[in-house]
Amino acid sequence: MLVWFYNKKWVIRQMGGFCMKKIIMAAGENSQTILLGILVIICIIIVLNMISFFYKKYKNSHFNKNDLTNQIFDEDQSQLYVLVRTKDFKVLFISSRFQEVFHIAKERIVVDFMVLKEMVEERVYRDFMKQYQSWNQENSFKYSFKMKDVDQWFVLTVSAIENGKYHLFAFYDHSEDVLKEKDYLKQIETTKNESEYKASFLSRMSHEIRTPMNGIIGMLTLARNTQDTKQEDYYLQQAQDISQYLLSLINEVLDMSRMEAGKLELENKPFNIYHLEPQLNNIFKETIEKKDVMFKIEYFDFDVKYFVGDELRIMQILVNLLSNASKFTEKGEIKVTFRQMYKEDQVANIMMRVHDTGKGMSREFLSHIFRPFEQEGVEISKKYGGSGLGMAITDQLVKLMGGEIVVDSLEGKGSDFTVFLNLPISTNQQYEDEKEVVVEEFSFDQKRILLAEDNDINAEICLSVLNAKGAFVERVENGQVAVETFKKHAEHYYDLILMDIQMPEMNGYEATQAIRSLNREDSQSIPIFALSADAYVENKRYSKKTGMNGHFSKPIDFDEMEKELGQFFSRRDIDEKNI
Repeated sequence: MLVWFYNKKWVIRQMGGFCMKKIIMAAGENSQTILLGILVIICIIIVLNMISFFYKKYKNSHFNKNDLTNQIFDEDQSQLYVLVRTKDFKVLFISSRFQEVFHIAKERIVVDFMVLKEMVEERVYRDFMKQYQSWNQENSFKYSFKMKDVDQWFVLTVSAIENGKYHLFAFYDHSEDVLKEKDYLKQIETTKNESEYKASFLSRMSHEIRTPMNGIIGMLTLARNTQDTKQEDYYLQQAQDISQYLLSLINEVLDMSRMEAGKLELENKPFNIYHLEPQLNNIFKETIEKKDVMFKIEYFDFDVKYFVGDELRIMQILVNLLSNASKFTEKGEIKVTFRQMYKEDQVANIMMRVHDTGKGMSREFLSHIFRPFEQEGVEISKKYGGSGLGMAITDQLVKLMGGEIVVDSLEGKGSDFTVFLNLPISTNQQYEDEKEVVVEEFSFDQKRILLAEDNDINAEICLSVLNAKGAFVERVENGQVAVETFKKHAEHYYDLILMDIQMPEMNGYEATQAIRSLNREDSQSIPIFALSADAYVENKRYSKKTGMNGHFSKPIDFDEMEKELGQFFSRRDIDEKNI
């Protein structure tokens, strides 16, 4: 039938030829018969053409319908589709991008629809099948899943077509939504942790600050109430010692806060690595050896002395590590080792190790030793004290310098803290700048000092201490008056200006710039030193940038002030001689 239908032209030609022969043969018999035959042939041709026309129309409409379905599914980029016949899961349609997204060949899916289970974990597949088989097919069925071994999430919507004769599986990639939700939940968790950390921090700091404050107030109360001069001196010394601890605690908290905020700056300049030894000996040697513990500092494999780095912060790292070693070591030795590991492109890798034979630490504690306020136990805190910030600050400083810290410890055996830093090697010019200066002893005796300080208590402290040291101090209350007072005196009348920063009318920076701009011989040479509660590197840099010669941080250590002024005047004398 189909052969006849598709070869209708041949049939018509055959039938047409056959009929014409018959007509010619009968031509002589009856002209009426001829006419009738022609009409019959024409009718047959018309009928066959009509059948051909309607078949083509049916075929084209069926083809266009399928083609339109394919086009709609393929153009919908938001979802991927698979259409199956329910009774045998024969795949009737599959989106062209299916293989690209799910990495399963379309040919495999067409042969066996169930290969799709390879996309997910076995447990996910079982869970889906359980829900799919219990689906009532009245409404669309949705199922969310994550692809195996890939961070991609999909929502699968299954819809029943023609009363369940067909099932359409639509896959929607909602990975972006899931990742946004995860990020949002992570932010909530981070905010919660930060809030809990801040609450814990404030609670801990309240305790850490109140304890020494209670000691200071208590000692001052005892000193005021005693009639015994020696006992009074003892109480005052105790109050001063506790004050120093409180100050160090506040400095640690500020350091930690600035490091966490990414605002702590390093002051990199040339320094002699061998100068670390006498500084460490001055701080620790006597204290450690009093406990009958051997203290030793060693250097190995150095072929240069001068490096560029923040010497103060490197010292802070070593002091923190040695403070712990000294605290927890009752016998044996504490040894500091410096070693130049290697050099490459004018940068040296330096190892600094603090070794002790103390009590050591547990493996569990080592896993979180660098967290703020961490101590191994309540007993440790009670027996040895400390804020638990030293190791956290040490770790942050090492990271800030681009270095690495490694800890090895065994309970009852001791600990090794090893720091590796890459330090640029100083140039010859920097080496010349670092030549040692013989510091002459500085004395405030007979020195004329202009003090600009708006706070009465701070001014009273400075006046009392400096006058007791033999200085003649003139105090003014703001920067504007400081400039006017300096101007009204003869040139070189003052030996030194101590300038507070935060003052009314005119601050210390502005006053310094005003003095430096005066048209008089001593406007450039008069030493001006800042007195400021701001002790950060950037504050000290700014003080020098505005024309000051140095920066003293409050609370002021007047003994340290004398040392720094001695260094300043000694260097200035050398510079003047070389001119």
